[in-house]
Amino acid sequence: MHRVYPFVVSLGLSLAPLAAHATAPAAPAPEVKAPTIQFKQVNARVGYQEELDNAVDMRLALDLRASDMDKPMSVAMSVTSSSRHTVTVLAAKGKVISKVKMAFGDVGEVAEEQGKVQRKASPISRKTYLAEWKKDRVVITNAAGKPVPKEEADEVAKHLPELGKPDRMEAAFPKNPLAVGATLDGFSDAFAKQIVDEQGDNTRVTQARARLVEVRQDPRGAVGIFDVAMTVLRQEINAPFLLTIPLQGQMSVLAEGIQLLELTLSGPVKVELTDDAVEQGFEARGEGAMRLRLTGRKADAAR
Repeated sequence: MHRVYPFVVSLGLSLAPLAAHATAPAAPAPEVKAPTIQFKQVNARVGYQEELDNAVDMRLALDLRASDMDKPMSVAMSVTSSSRHTVTVLAAKGKVISKVKMAFGDVGEVAEEQGKVQRKASPISRKTYLAEWKKDRVVITNAAGKPVPKEEADEVAKHLPELGKPDRMEAAFPKNPLAVGATLDGFSDAFAKQIVDEQGDNTRVTQARARLVEVRQDPRGAVGIFDVAMTVLRQEINAPFLLTIPLQGQMSVLAEGIQLLELTLSGPVKVELTDDAVEQGFEARGEGAMRLRLTGRKADAAR
C-alpha cells in the first residue's frame, strides 16, 4: 500500500554556490501544500453488500461507601460484546435506501462480575431479517416477511443503516476536497447524535471531533485517516455516580462512496459521584477502561 504522508518536512540547509567571495542569497523554500482528498457520495445500488464487525470491551472496578453502610459495596465487572452482520440493499432510489436484508452471524456478549462468567446470545444471532421504510416508519420482518417479536425488532433496529432518508453521516462529509489538518465538524456532530440516539437519554457526548491526519492510496482508491476523539457521559437510572469516558482513536474512510473501513476508540472510564450522592455522604473510588472497534468490508453483488 502506497502512503501519501500528511506533511513532508526537510531539515537542513543547502549552501548556495560562492561567487566573488560572497554567498548568494538562498532560493526561497517552495511552499509545501497539505495533501487533499475528495470524498464522493454515490447512489445506492440494489444488490450492494457490506459486511460489518463490531466489538466493544469494557471493564470497571468500583468501591462505593456511605456512612450508613456496614461495609463498602464493591463491584468488579467486565463486558465484551460482539456482532457480525451483512447488509444487502434490496430497494433504493438515488442516495436513499428503502429496503435491506440483514443477515446476522454471531451476536452476543460475555460478562464477568465478581468472578462469575455469563455468556448471553442475542435473540437475533444467526438470523436473517428484512427492514423496509413504509409509510414513514421502519417495518422489520423475518426473511419470509412475517412479523417478529418486539425484542428482536428493537435489536435489529440498532444495526440498521438510514432508511427512507439520506445517510446523515455521509451527508456530513464536505463536497469540496478536504486537506490534511482540517476537521469534520458536521460529521462529529452527526456521530455524537447517532450515539445518543442509540444509547438513550442516559448518555451524552461532548467534545466530539474528527481531524484528517493522512491520505493513503490503496487498491480500492484514496482513503482518509482521521484522528477521532470524544467524551461519553453516562448515568444509569437511579445510580449515584456518573461514568465519564474520554475516547480517542482513528477512523479510516474510503473516499469513493464514503465507506467506513475501520473505527477504533479507547479510553479510561472515570467514576464521579452525582451532587445528590455527595450530599447524602457517599464516597466512591473506581477505575476502568473501554475499547471499541468497528470494521466494514464490501461484499458487492450489485446487479
